[in-house]
Amino acid sequence: MLTPDYLALSEITFEWGDSYDAKDWRRLGAILTPTLMSPGQVDYTEVNGHMWEAMAREEFVSIMSHVGFVGDPLVHTQHHIGASKWQKISEEEAVGYHQLRAAHQRYTGPDRRVVENKGHGYAMIKHFYRRIDGEWKLGGLRPTIRWNEFEAERIFRGFEPTSP
Repeated sequence: MLTPDYLALSEITFEWGDSYDAKDWRRLGAILTPTLMSPGQVDYTEVNGHMWEAMAREEFVSIMSHVGFVGDPLVHTQHHIGASKWQKISEEEAVGYHQLRAAHQRYTGPDRRVVENKGHGYAMIKHFYRRIDGEWKLGGLRPTIRWNEFEAERIFRGFEPTSP
């Protein structure tokens, strides 16, 4: 039987990936805790070498939407969630383990006629969820890259994070 918690956590997971792909940054912000922090933190070490112990929701959205990262209008993505498993830590915390295929394609121009580069990642992403005022939110994430296909390292142009 599908419980309300399972449905809420599944919806957050879907919204996370689809908000990246749609470049809908307001939608991304709506599913996040006010501060993403330990034990979840934001650990993108295997993606771009950065990890933050604590980060305001607005800063996370700013990084994801940066033109040097997922916000680049010439980069199109599809974050496909495969199988998931869940661990309830307490009434207020849960962890999700999700199989992920993240397809990335960079175009030479906004008309999307010529593909400059492709780079697809296969990973397991660990999401940390927290219930705040009765509502589940995403409070941290840590992708573990299994392998990349094509030239994933040439998709994003890079950015400088605003905090360590």
